[in-house]
Amino acid sequence: MSDWGTYTLADFLMFSPRVYFRLIERYNQEFWPLQLAFIAGALALLVPAALQVSRARIAVLPLFALAWAFCAWQFLWTRYASINWAMSYAAAVFFAQAGLLVLTALLPRSPTDAGGLRRHGGIGLAVCGLLAYPFIALVAGRSPATAETFGMMPDPTVATTFGAMLIVGQKRLWLLLPIPIVWCVYSGLTLWAMEDLGALAPFAAVLAMLVVLVVGRR
Repeated sequence: MSDWGTYTLADFLMFSPRVYFRLIERYNQEFWPLQLAFIAGALALLVPAALQVSRARIAVLPLFALAWAFCAWQFLWTRYASINWAMSYAAAVFFAQAGLLVLTALLPRSPTDAGGLRRHGGIGLAVCGLLAYPFIALVAGRSPATAETFGMMPDPTVATTFGAMLIVGQKRLWLLLPIPIVWCVYSGLTLWAMEDLGALAPFAAVLAMLVVLVVGRR
């Protein structure tokens, strides 16, 4: 048992940072410029939702489910699983989250009025997920080709979805929070093991979400 004390997070990695970020780089190159379409589509949906347009608020979560499904299929299942066997299971969980987003939106009286603090916090999280997240690669000293964007990569998709849930004022957040939170912890620890500054972003997204929920309730 004492041998466990000699292990670090890096010892549990199944791949090197070079392999991981090269995977992202090739993935981005293959789908460019779909990244811009995902960001533009999310903005076109979230802006009217933030302005309390009822149809837009109702459509947010079902359409965000498409982003979760695409991310699960194209990144986690088709690519990431080739270097990390656990991502086959993660893809299934992401598909489950996509289903939960649709189900929650279809439940009776699902969209409710979001309080001012929650709505503004949601807007901030959504903006960070959509517009700030791609620049984390530069802050971390990586190539812009490894930038992570909404709909393409899990972390910005989760962060933007946190914001979307706050904007539309979901009462049943407890249904939607566990999978994104667990993913953020896993992803943050993985990036931390690779000594990448981007590790702080998933933890920051979870912390911001929880703070807004707690303070907003008060």
